[in-house]
Amino acid sequence: MSKLRYYTADALDKLRHSIADRLDWYYSPVSEPDLPSLGAFRYSQLDAPMLADRLVADDKRPSANDADNAMLVYDALRELSPHQASIERMWVHLCHCDCPQYVASRWLNKRPEKEEDAVREVQNHFFAMGNRALIRDNGVSRLWWLGKIAHDVDPDCPRDFLTILLHRQDVRSALIERPSVSMNRRLLRGIYAVMREYWINGGNLFEREIFRSWMVALNRRGGIVLLDALPDAELGKLLREEAHQAINLSAAR
Repeated sequence: MSKLRYYTADALDKLRHSIADRLDWYYSPVSEPDLPSLGAFRYSQLDAPMLADRLVADDKRPSANDADNAMLVYDALRELSPHQASIERMWVHLCHCDCPQYVASRWLNKRPEKEEDAVREVQNHFFAMGNRALIRDNGVSRLWWLGKIAHDVDPDCPRDFLTILLHRQDVRSALIERPSVSMNRRLLRGIYAVMREYWINGGNLFEREIFRSWMVALNRRGGIVLLDALPDAELGKLLREEAHQAINLSAAR
């Protein structure tokens, strides 16, 4: 089996600065990009994941397959450490040379009229400058991180976690895009336990304003009490009280 490849820093820099020249390819990739001037990659010790024909993006609902794709990418690259999974050069190579059709169909559905807007879209989803971009924007790395978080939070049923998390965009944004929550697995497990209870019993906690109110309340309480320092029972009680309060406030409006 071939080994996982990654760009050199110089190749990545050249590629990043040539986006505008390759926009036609990014919005309609039919093969590996023509990069004769780069040709600069290295081999890792990990087996290549073979993702090209396995990732799926529905034409009408591109996000509909995110949970399945996250499970697939994480399973294929389960040997990665969080440190290795933070290396942009690896994900950029996967996006360009293994999965460009998937990334384009998932994120680049309609090319903006302004070139700078098109370049920005490509930067967001084919590249990943910084941890936030790796977790939120890069077309393939975000799937690995979703899978990783799901297996950490609910190792017995990670798919259930992803189903609930990805049910609404604002839910995913509130939990995964906030490092103070997503990187604190104990707190995230507690929040997920409450979410799962409401999911099973009707799901009114997931209404946009209610969920946002709950997150605001937890941020407020977290400023007074270090939530992660609370015993499990006390933490669970606080999370449920604030969820109940957010629902009652919404009903009273």
